[in-house]
Amino acid sequence: MTRFLRWISVSALALLATIVLLPQPASAAVGVVPCGQNCLAQALDAVCWEKEWCAVKVEVKGTPAAGTVVNYRTANGTAAAPGDFIAVPSAELPLMAEGVTQLGVFVAGDAVRERDEMFTVEFVDRDGRVLATASIVVRDHSAR
Repeated sequence: MTRFLRWISVSALALLATIVLLPQPASAAVGVVPCGQNCLAQALDAVCWEKEWCAVKVEVKGTPAAGTVVNYRTANGTAAAPGDFIAVPSAELPLMAEGVTQLGVFVAGDAVRERDEMFTVEFVDRDGRVLATASIVVRDHSAR
């Protein structure tokens, strides 16, 4: 009986160590984009209206190296391109200094009265892996 309990204890400890020590996927760090040695950029969610340009803010903490850019793209959610917003398949956002940097996305409009919809701006690395996301809620003027 003691040998069996010891085996279960060792097995449980090994399983726990495996779970804790395994590298976490990139999605575990969603929300923050590295922008240099002592620099992080955080994507902020936004609420936008149909038929308007929408400012998506990226808050920079620290000092990005000269010429630092963050790659981004848009992704469909309940709002879908091209009917609800103009898709951005790939673009770069230059980060100049500490503070807030903005990128613009155009939210299209249609004649359909709709509830709030959502799409995302994804900040990606060179290999296309998502580092951070900003959720964009699209509101319809006519539904209010």
